[in-house]
Amino acid sequence: MSDKKPAWKGTTGGGNFGQRALLLLFRYVDIRVGYAILGLVIPFYMIFNQSGYKAIKNYFRRIGYTGNVNCHIFRNHYLFGQMMMDKFYLFARKKNIFKSRVTDWDQFTELLKGDGGFLISGAHTGNFEICGYFLQQRLKKLNAVVFGGESAFMQENRAEALSGNMAQLIPVSSDMSHLFTIKTALEKGEMVSMPSDRLFGSTKSFSFPFLGSEANFPMGSFLLAAQLDVPMVSLYVMRERGMKYHIICKQVAVDRSLYRNSREIARALCQVYVEQLEDVLKSYPHQWFNFYDFWNNTTI
Repeated sequence: MSDKKPAWKGTTGGGNFGQRALLLLFRYVDIRVGYAILGLVIPFYMIFNQSGYKAIKNYFRRIGYTGNVNCHIFRNHYLFGQMMMDKFYLFARKKNIFKSRVTDWDQFTELLKGDGGFLISGAHTGNFEICGYFLQQRLKKLNAVVFGGESAFMQENRAEALSGNMAQLIPVSSDMSHLFTIKTALEKGEMVSMPSDRLFGSTKSFSFPFLGSEANFPMGSFLLAAQLDVPMVSLYVMRERGMKYHIICKQVAVDRSLYRNSREIARALCQVYVEQLEDVLKSYPHQWFNFYDFWNNTTI
């Protein structure tokens, strides 16, 4: 049995005390004060968090950045910190202060108006979780699948912040009971959102070339879409200058009649998703937030 620690633990950093302190801070302090403090803290984080630093350095090498990439790593870390603060600010103030623009929203609207359920695949790029606060609609309930090992504090505040937006959380559980909750939600014609880029708790994956090397992507959401025969879209919530987000919706679709079984359909859907994720990163290269060896110890 290997005693190697998992590359990604699946929890929000900062600890219970740090998370509570941040929430308390933003109840009384403007978020821009937090951004200013963030700029002072990041250089120390880059020095002492070497695993995350090396992982992002490797990422920038993959996408063609040469020479001293520290300024790009700083920007990556700063954007990540901003988005974490944006999330906690929403928890604290319980109102959306951010502006947003959307791309390719018609197909999403059509699915909202339809009777059937559908899956939303996301990634740890941009601020996927914040989409639950932007989706102000009364047509379909949103069920957001989240890692079940988060602190009770995080889960309670997430649930409270989402409660007014026809949204609820589905924590991933070790007994896999969350799969029945997901299936029930889709059969009731609701939306289910799932991050689709990280393996956690399961080794079932598809392997595809991604940014120059093979990488593994979890089967989960794609196999569900194939087996339950429900539509799928990918959603990216990317931060822009000022207090703005760009919401990008892409249809994850293939001609399902061309494939022999649900596993083949799932693999084809995953390939479309991976290609879309690469396209998004071309426009927002500094918003890749997988701070571990995503490519299985392959460095360049």
